[in-house]
Amino acid sequence: MAMVLVAAMVPVSLTGCSADAPSARERARAATDALCEDLGALRMDAGRLAGVSPRSEGRDELRDLREDVAHDQDLVTRSARGVRKARTRAVSDAYDQVVRAIDDLPGGATGAQARERIRPQLEALDRAIAASQASVKC
Repeated sequence: MAMVLVAAMVPVSLTGCSADAPSARERARAATDALCEDLGALRMDAGRLAGVSPRSEGRDELRDLREDVAHDQDLVTRSARGVRKARTRAVSDAYDQVVRAIDDLPGGATGAQARERIRPQLEALDRAIAASQASVKC
């Protein structure tokens, strides 16, 4: 009799565990939310690159700020894996162009010169981020 009670309790306790697990829809929403948050951080830090002061150290300051953007880009890449409609390939390509533009700056470039030279790449990155945000309805 005790065996029957134990056997009857196992399925009941297992159904309680499955109810705690998030549904596929909840997991997809959480992945989309994470991607949206990461895209927002990337956009904000890319904006900091665009806002470099004309009196700044130019290339050196941009390289320091680029580290923050690189971290954000890594987060976007990871979080996009869980979202089918992420369209983050264009974001990655635009980010690569920003990195190349910063690396190609002459050593003595002022903040104003550096900002002007990387502006087209930053604008392309911003458009790519906006498109990715729109694709997943951030």
